[in-house]
Amino acid sequence: MKLVKLSLAALMSLSTMAYAADTLADAFKNGKVTGELRFVYTAGSETDATTQTAPVNNVNVGSVAAELKYVTDSLYGFKLGMAFQSAHDLGFHKKDYDGTPGGQPASEDDERNSVSTTLLSEAYIQYTYSKSNIMIGRQKIKTPLIMTSSAFALEDSFDAAVLTINEIPDTMVKLMYIQDWQMRYGSDARNTATQKDMHLKKGIYSLFFVNKSIQGLTVDGQYMTTNENARFYDAPVFVGAGGYDQYYLQAEYKLPISFPLSLAITYAGADYDSRVYSTPGPTSQVGGDDARLYGFKASTEISGVKLNVAYTTMDEEANFPGTLGHVPDTIAYTDMLTNNAIFAGVDAYSVEAIYGFGVPGLSTGLKYAHYDQSTKGIANAGMNLDGADEINIDIKYAFSGALKGFSTRLWAGYGTYDHVSGDISFMDVFTLNTTSDFYALIGFAPCV
Repeated sequence: MKLVKLSLAALMSLSTMAYAADTLADAFKNGKVTGELRFVYTAGSETDATTQTAPVNNVNVGSVAAELKYVTDSLYGFKLGMAFQSAHDLGFHKKDYDGTPGGQPASEDDERNSVSTTLLSEAYIQYTYSKSNIMIGRQKIKTPLIMTSSAFALEDSFDAAVLTINEIPDTMVKLMYIQDWQMRYGSDARNTATQKDMHLKKGIYSLFFVNKSIQGLTVDGQYMTTNENARFYDAPVFVGAGGYDQYYLQAEYKLPISFPLSLAITYAGADYDSRVYSTPGPTSQVGGDDARLYGFKASTEISGVKLNVAYTTMDEEANFPGTLGHVPDTIAYTDMLTNNAIFAGVDAYSVEAIYGFGVPGLSTGLKYAHYDQSTKGIANAGMNLDGADEINIDIKYAFSGALKGFSTRLWAGYGTYDHVSGDISFMDVFTLNTTSDFYALIGFAPCV
């Protein structure tokens, strides 16, 4: 009898865990509050290579932000989530940039990190059935071709419906429909297309998947399409009106040998209805209708040091649009702090070393990249990266003990450009990030 009573108690416990809350009142009462506190500082030296380094040319800007999020407990599989984020410009720069052409360096302002506003960043309903779920409403999305950037004090959001399917063995599939792109500027936005929220009359449709059915092999890919009859102002590549199709496929294989070695390859492309623009202006249309990107990477680890060697090449016809949501080159293995290997005719080479020095929570990275670009590519890109070099230092530390949950990051870069009246130098210093159970993030932010 005692055994039966214990079994009944266990079943009741499992039932409670499965449904979490029995009433709407319980769902709200047992909900979870989390949050983030952020400090972001951005600094960049002055350079004559203004096209390559905008908008971080001669910047000195900082901001603080907080995000508070509440998610109800599950009620018959349903959850409600809501989050607010608020930021304040600390006023380190000389003056606010007013949009005057050529006036950004003198202002010392990087508008992505000098925002003072409050936003409704998330407001969604989620339903979970078995291993899958659907989320409808304002939310943050993290996929290779659609992603909300977390580089600065405030994040973008998307008004969307996202169905995540985990029923297929060793496979995850996401189906997405996006109706609105809510940018991070809020009420502090200037009346420009690069900062105003974007309502998509025809929407964006996307499919994303990850498959690990073969041991050691991970394959992921994404397709997105839109017929929107309006331009997309997502720097540094601005897509013309009429919409576009974009696709991405990556395969990474860990070789079944005693020596740790993995190889990865990426193929990505975009087909435009009306080409792209190199600037937000109306008359700077460049390149053709199709963009193609190829990437290769080899990774290993020697005596605790992780080593990555990578190569990215773009065809000469057109620029690749990057990842929608203020994240230019997420899919490129050669991604750097300032330069992006998504421009027509670019060949980018990088080597990276990551080491923790045996200190728990510490990661230090050193990465170097070199860029070549063809004459035809420069003409079709509206950007000249031929001969450019960049070196990055990326230091991350996650505290333990009494400060567990708090982390910091310093990301610094130095670049040279040899095509503007000789060698031109440029330096960025970025990032502190903190996180705790009530979240905290402190940062000098990357050029995203």
